Amino acid sequence: MADRETEYALVTLRQILEETRHLDRRAFLRRFGQAAAGSALLNSSFEMLGGYAAAASEKPVTTLGWGGAWQEAMETAFFRPWTQKTGVPVQYIAPYDFNKIRAMDQAKQQQVDVLEAGSIDTPRMIKFGLNAPLDFSVIDKSALSPGQLRYGNAIGAITLSTLMVYNKKKWPGDDHPKSWADFWDVKRFPGPRSLQRRCLTTMEAALMADGVPADPAKIYPLDVERAFKKLDEIKPHIKTWWSSGTEPQQFMQDEEVDLCMVWNGRASDSINNRHAPYEIVWNQALYNGDVEAWFLLRNCPNPQGGMKLLDFVGRAEPQAAFARALFYGPTNLKAYDFIDEKLAKQLPSYPENAKVSLLVDYNWWVDHYDELTLKFENWIQS
Repeated sequence: MADRETEYALVTLRQILEETRHLDRRAFLRRFGQAAAGSALLNSSFEMLGGYAAAASEKPVTTLGWGGAWQEAMETAFFRPWTQKTGVPVQYIAPYDFNKIRAMDQAKQQQVDVLEAGSIDTPRMIKFGLNAPLDFSVIDKSALSPGQLRYGNAIGAITLSTLMVYNKKKWPGDDHPKSWADFWDVKRFPGPRSLQRRCLTTMEAALMADGVPADPAKIYPLDVERAFKKLDEIKPHIKTWWSSGTEPQQFMQDEEVDLCMVWNGRASDSINNRHAPYEIVWNQALYNGDVEAWFLLRNCPNPQGGMKLLDFVGRAEPQAAFARALFYGPTNLKAYDFIDEKLAKQLPSYPENAKVSLLVDYNWWVDHYDELTLKFENWIQS
């Protein structure tokens, strides 16, 4: 059962979500701002990247994230409502760096309390024992969907896909890139391109470009040599290998590349809200499923505050608000009660999108990621 302050926060979010159900992101955020201005819960600290002066005397909960539009959405959906409920500020550090988390743990100097682990980092958190047990006397299990607890001491966060976008000005009709094979086809579809500087998903894209079906049973275990051979073909045509989620957004907004690998939420944000003239290709998207999860880090500086924050972030209302703010799907299935069908069609978990995507096998990757990251970096630099 939610405490009184939590329930008030959730009621406020439910009202905003219902009132803006058929409106776009900008209208949603404007309505959220109006609620912030007139509410003791969501008061005048609504300024998108503002601090929490009223809570400055409280020990903060520290988290690590990707920055940019991701941080804005996290602040809006999760941290700002929770801070106004509890009086506990959230300190947000960017950019995301899992190796930094692991190094601080090994030095017994952990400075981060809560982490929304990105893709492979969920099984890695568990493999390396970096997470603390969850306290279900603080976290209300009844507010969660069963799938959110598949990892035991973690709470399901979002669904995300890594996919391709193309410039509609360059290819305005039906003859446009529709697959990773088309991304690799520089003769038929000439123009500057960008890929993520990461072995995970980039190697799967290379194999699909080489004709392997978007089927986990056919992709895994990865044919590493075949993937690198295919990557050799496209390497001279890659203008930029990006590392941060803000980079492909900027490429799209500046029309710096014609084809780009990008996370679906960043793509939708740039297209819908920043008017970048690009189109998403859901075919052969690399789908994370429900692997993204929230963790409390062991030996963290504020475990009590972190545990209370985890009680909030897995709930339906803030997860629906995050989907409204940045187009990533919820793992709490109750969140779909607050999501309009038009928005649902832009999410990775929407059935028509998921069925043409490749579900990434993170159980395979957790045993190969470090080795292939080194191999991939050596290849990039060669």
